[in-house]
Amino acid sequence: MANGAGGSITPFFTIWTAPRATIRRIVDADPTHNVIALAAIGSGISALSGQWSKALGNNANLSVLWPLWVAFIVALSAALGVLSLFIGGVVLKWTGSLLGGVASRVEVRAALAWSQVPAIAGAILFLIAVLLGVPIPVPTPGALPQIAPAFFMIIVVEGVLGFWGFIVSLKCIGEVHRFSAWRALAAVLIPGLIALAAIGFIVFAGGRMAGHH
Repeated sequence: MANGAGGSITPFFTIWTAPRATIRRIVDADPTHNVIALAAIGSGISALSGQWSKALGNNANLSVLWPLWVAFIVALSAALGVLSLFIGGVVLKWTGSLLGGVASRVEVRAALAWSQVPAIAGAILFLIAVLLGVPIPVPTPGALPQIAPAFFMIIVVEGVLGFWGFIVSLKCIGEVHRFSAWRALAAVLIPGLIALAAIGFIVFAGGRMAGHH
């Protein structure tokens, strides 16, 4: 990969099969390379797919302002994707450091952003399926939705891409922190465990207080 990450499309391919080596080259060359774009693109494409699938099922009632609404939703989703990236960078920098990790926040953000490549591929695949007219199941009260074989295949592929994307994220987080993917998994789980403990404490304390009245 010439000049590390700079100006090359190679990382978009090698991140799938060699995530550790790829993210190491990226952070050593320029840890901000394409980070904001990757964080925004995945969320934006997912939002566009959702709006388009709703439109196909309700095209008779679309307002003339619908394109503006879609543009707003896509832009908002992209901005939230970037915000989530920065929050995730802070959180996983902290939890990783608890486990002996050495990554900076900018390096963690690079790991999180580049590990979204499989998810972005999944979002693009879903958008293509919607545009090609693959029937999207519509929930019906009291009945199971009818799933077309083509949509079932999309679900299977999305599941595979989601699972592999999670593995890639653990390897990328582990690499920038310079520890194993298993320790990266622990770093990812810590915030959720803290949140569960906090909720449990609040529920327990609320029950105790209510019992005294």
